[in-house]
Amino acid sequence: MTDARTDEVADLLDELPYLDRGQLLALAGAQKKNQVARRAAWRAIKDTAAQDGGRDLDRLRHEVAVWATRLGAIVGDEAGTGLADLMLADVRKAAAPTVLDAAAALLYHDDLSESDRAILLGPWLSVVGG
Repeated sequence: MTDARTDEVADLLDELPYLDRGQLLALAGAQKKNQVARRAAWRAIKDTAAQDGGRDLDRLRHEVAVWATRLGAIVGDEAGTGLADLMLADVRKAAAPTVLDAAAALLYHDDLSESDRAILLGPWLSVVGG
């Protein structure tokens, strides 16, 4: 993995706190498409990740999980309403697989086929841009 790839993953993770509900809902819905191709792409990622004992992938999963389950991320008029915090956390949890797909596609970019990258990164790019 190159420093440029690491920077791209860091940039994606840095964007997560700024996603709005609409983007999170779109990301949550996106991961339900193309499941067969998605599973095939993940097989390629897991094969590559095994070369370093899966440490990089485990770290990435952890970072996405922490973001997805964090409370207290609401600002503005809805801040401090516990129900809104819980609802947003639920939406983030639903979006997490698509976020992980995109981050893993960036992390293992050079080891994936173009079609695998498109399957994993495409939903993120269509919702958030690139």
